Amino acid sequence: MKLKSTAASLAVATALSLSAGAANALTVAGVTWDPDSPFDLTAQSSIFQTVAIAAGQSISGYGRFNELNFEDRDIFCPDCELTYHFYDYVLMEDYLPTVGSTFRFSGGKVDVYVSGRNFSATDPASAIDGTLWLSLIGMDIDGDGATLSGSITAVSSLGLGLSGVGEGYLEVVGGAAAPYFDTNGQPDPVNGPADLLYTSSFQPSRTPIVGPDGVTYTHFGTAEISGNTVPEPGALALLGLGLAGLGVMRRAKKAA
Repeated sequence: MKLKSTAASLAVATALSLSAGAANALTVAGVTWDPDSPFDLTAQSSIFQTVAIAAGQSISGYGRFNELNFEDRDIFCPDCELTYHFYDYVLMEDYLPTVGSTFRFSGGKVDVYVSGRNFSATDPASAIDGTLWLSLIGMDIDGDGATLSGSITAVSSLGLGLSGVGEGYLEVVGGAAAPYFDTNGQPDPVNGPADLLYTSSFQPSRTPIVGPDGVTYTHFGTAEISGNTVPEPGALALLGLGLAGLGVMRRAKKAA
């Protein structure tokens, strides 16, 4: 009888573990992804943005996520789309618009929305409708006030003519998917771990886009976000194994 009870406990634990593995996909407001994917979390997007060269100027931009964990949007969001808007990044110092110049920004906010498929690259307003999926703020990882930094890689005659790369860290502060992304998965030696790493590359556009608020987006490019989402099924599996362990221990005590 004791062996049967122990076997039953292990069977329940195994069932919980298998259920967890089978239910590894998470869906929030129509967006589905696998937190156990070896690529979790990796997201690629298009980006349209402004640039700044004088201290005190701010940059903003918008875009759409086209891949999530290397699955295209027809898979992770078949009836919807993820778009975003970033703003309030303020340039900390002047820099020369020459190759090799570096820049640093403070502050910064990023809002991610899920909505129907109505995004248009030429309409910035189409990136800020729908349900707020994630709300993020820039995080200072070095204690110097900078939340976004980068360098100029090329200069052309188009407008400001700047091409470059940027990198920064983000902290989750709200949105429907916040509980799954607030994981502190990115190391931060000064202010504690951040949630996400943001990287981007940009270049001048031949056709600037003017938004309804009068802001002119002169550059385009790509941006990536990486981090780690909460693997809830794994926690469920551990719970099942823990229950089995408690059952075995109780029966061992009775036998003693």
